[in-house]
Amino acid sequence: KEKYALVTGGARGIGFACVRELLLNGIEGVSLVDINVKRGKESTALLQSEFGPLKVLFLEADVSKKAEVRDAFRESVEHWGHLDLVINDAGMVSEQNWEPALLTNCGGALQGTLTGFQYMSTKQNGRGGTIVNVASIRGISPNMAMPVYSSTKAFTIMLGRSLGAPMYYDHNGVKVITVCPGKTTTELMLSSASLVASSGLHPNTQAVHVETLNGMKSQSPQEFAKLLMTVLDQAASGTVWAIAGNKVNQIDFSSMDQQCMLYS
Repeated sequence: KEKYALVTGGARGIGFACVRELLLNGIEGVSLVDINVKRGKESTALLQSEFGPLKVLFLEADVSKKAEVRDAFRESVEHWGHLDLVINDAGMVSEQNWEPALLTNCGGALQGTLTGFQYMSTKQNGRGGTIVNVASIRGISPNMAMPVYSSTKAFTIMLGRSLGAPMYYDHNGVKVITVCPGKTTTELMLSSASLVASSGLHPNTQAVHVETLNGMKSQSPQEFAKLLMTVLDQAASGTVWAIAGNKVNQIDFSSMDQQCMLYS
């Protein structure tokens, strides 16, 4: 109650499911941020018809552009009064034309996180809060046919581990949590086979991608969003969680961290 959220990539897929699940769990209001105006307005209208006209605000923004991210946060805070939760979900697959993928997946997560700190930090007139960055299990175990996508999600994971460290949480009162979806039946996943790495790198990239997906248990965006609510209830800042195959597991990096200490 009296909590407000902002969700990027909220017009469809995982983002839309998260907006709806937050509303089902009683959140006071959500800003649905998306680059697709038509889809964003349609999704907002659908949610408003279910939960009421005052519960959802649509804001257009391309998360690859810093100014548009900042404007979306500013408009959201002006509308609701404050923010308590940010879910950075906007992302894309673009292996061959890779610059937009870097700007959207890496730049969008980074700018969304930094701007979330700006508005929620107790050191900057905020009242604390939580930032959730949506990465992928492919940021931990790469899809060899999607090296760009896998790399951007590895960036997102390390961003959350770094800015979620106790030194930042203790100072700002803002948790940063990273969640890694497994195979989730979104439009992005269904179209991804046509967006894999160039056949010039290897002739079988598309076949490798399809084989990788076929070997995984799928989940719906709605199932992912429900499990995310359980993560929000228990996750400490800086932790990374896999939500895959309708199961939740915390990713343990302790042995890797210990090995890195030995090498330093």
